Amino acid sequence: MILKRRDIGIAVLAGVLLTLAIYYFAAISPALSKREMLDGYIYRKQKDMERMLSLQHHWMDFKESRREAEETLNRRGKAFTLLTYLEQVSRSAGIDKNIQYIKPVGFPDREGTVQPMGIEMRFEHLNIKQLVDFLYQVEHSQNLLKIPRIKIQPVTAGENRFLEVTLQVNTYGLK
Repeated sequence: MILKRRDIGIAVLAGVLLTLAIYYFAAISPALSKREMLDGYIYRKQKDMERMLSLQHHWMDFKESRREAEETLNRRGKAFTLLTYLEQVSRSAGIDKNIQYIKPVGFPDREGTVQPMGIEMRFEHLNIKQLVDFLYQVEHSQNLLKIPRIKIQPVTAGENRFLEVTLQVNTYGLK
């Protein structure tokens, strides 16, 4: 059987198309899939790198804050006691006679050189100015003091209005 020129052309064209289809499915399609997978991998790794750089920045900020806090604690010295300091502040604010009670707040022991400590205080018959003066002196001292909890109750005695204040003052001390 003799093939016509047209049939040979169709057979060659079909062979070329079949070869191109096999090449596409065997080489190009897997390469494109692999590239898409690698692009996704690169994107995830870039996001991971951004997160690591952000964490590194936070870590550096933390280390700097800790260094400053340790310098403050060292400057304050081991002789610093929170109770004595708060009594001095109360005296300077003129409210030492209004102290109802002072008691230590316990914290679990921690490893390391820095240990948290706290004092709970209750004042009675304070006016707003006395409270603000006391809080200002505590919060703006250079002794790393923090007031995490405060409870203020207004009390009326006749025509006079006063405040009863319970607060907790926390700081850190060197072991």
